[in-house]
Amino acid sequence: MAGQLGIWYAQQLGPENPAFNIGQYLEILDDLDLDLFEAALRHSLANAEAARLRFTGHGDEARQCLDEPADWALPVIDVSAATDPGALAEDCMRSDLRSPVDLRHGPLFASAVFRVGPRRYFWYQRVHHIAADGFSAWVFAAEVAQAYTCLLAGRTLPEPAPEPFYALIDAENSYRASAEFGLDRAFWLDVLADFPDVTGLGGSQRPKVPRTPLRDARNVPPDVVAGLRQAARRLKTTAARLLVAAVAVYFGRSTAAGDIVLGLPVPGRLGTRQHMTPGMTTNTLPIRLAIAPDTSVKDLTRQASAAIRDAMRHQRYRYEDIRQDLRLADGRVLFGLVVNIMSFGHSLNFGERAAIAHNLSSGPIDDVRIAIHDGSADGSMLVSVDVNPDFHDAGAARDISDRCMRVLGWMASADPDDHVWRAEILAEAERRQLLHDWNDTAREEPAGTVADLVEGLAGQPPDAVAVVCGGRVVTFGGLVVRVAGLAGWLRG
Repeated sequence: MAGQLGIWYAQQLGPENPAFNIGQYLEILDDLDLDLFEAALRHSLANAEAARLRFTGHGDEARQCLDEPADWALPVIDVSAATDPGALAEDCMRSDLRSPVDLRHGPLFASAVFRVGPRRYFWYQRVHHIAADGFSAWVFAAEVAQAYTCLLAGRTLPEPAPEPFYALIDAENSYRASAEFGLDRAFWLDVLADFPDVTGLGGSQRPKVPRTPLRDARNVPPDVVAGLRQAARRLKTTAARLLVAAVAVYFGRSTAAGDIVLGLPVPGRLGTRQHMTPGMTTNTLPIRLAIAPDTSVKDLTRQASAAIRDAMRHQRYRYEDIRQDLRLADGRVLFGLVVNIMSFGHSLNFGERAAIAHNLSSGPIDDVRIAIHDGSADGSMLVSVDVNPDFHDAGAARDISDRCMRVLGWMASADPDDHVWRAEILAEAERRQLLHDWNDTAREEPAGTVADLVEGLAGQPPDAVAVVCGGRVVTFGGLVVRVAGLAGWLRG
């Protein structure tokens, strides 16, 4: 499939590069029956052919093969005796994510359980992005949770009835041969007609070798989360679309760009059968928005909602095809900032308690990715900022997080008619530095009037330098001529 092929090409530039490992863990706050959990996991893996993929080929040619189910044992790692068991478990997971994956021999999928404490477990999943995307990871986790809950209740699981992986391939091939493909192409060419030069936070050039991003993550305060949800209801939109508008406000205020394009990751699949088949279909859509000084919160939210609604109707047309249609050569990209709203639409219950999802890695990024993890089960919200280390350092990720949090706080309490250009992105220390420290140009005033000062220069040699501006130099003799000409014009 097209999305997989792009990852294959990128991975060939650095076969040992772990940047395309994506991972998450679910925090399960209950007594976890490990035997039943392993049975549920085995049952779900039998349904997920993507977990048994491997790839062969060289250069531009790649083929994917489906292996027979292999025997395996679920690693269970007890870190409960550690001083900070949660941090130790996360360190182990991040270490695994930094390990290269062999696309030719596999496996491309890994899973482990960490016992963190009494009634507290972390279920870790890692998969290479060529085999599955973030949406697939949630689909798979939901199936495991459902199977575990079924076994816990004493019910027998049905025989595995796997959705074949080729269902996704057939769907893509059928789409690309259909009239809808051409209609979608026309839609995106119209949306992006005369699209602006990319205004990125770190540059518009795509690096040749993808690298693992640097990340800063923090929780949104509960009162701000509540305010955002209330604002979405007040504006008659969804929380996800309001959050996209909020990121657009941040981006517009940071770059002063009035015509902006954001990247929005979407599943890139339609229909129940495709939705329930793990695989790599994710696509990134360009969302184009216009922001002016008099654009209100209400106006921008409506604009973002309409743009997202229309884009979702054409979500199967690949970003790679759009770039080719627009003849974007030399690594040029459509957007420097990607906003990923990761909302788990249903609670994942392992028994009676809902699990809490924690994203660890979402793959490489061209410039900046702002992901907002909307934990609908517990009402929490987390913002993670990933930056490309070719353009940014860890401090930049922290600065972007700070500004995003300020914009989210402003959006949570803003009136629908407030102008978005009023959103504050600077901290008080930054504002003081900008308005006061850098403007502190006080100097001792020279004695005399301006006329006295000019007379004091009269004795300078005509060929002495009087003014330097960039590469231009004006002598005192030349200055006298210019002043005389200007004075004559003013008198006239």
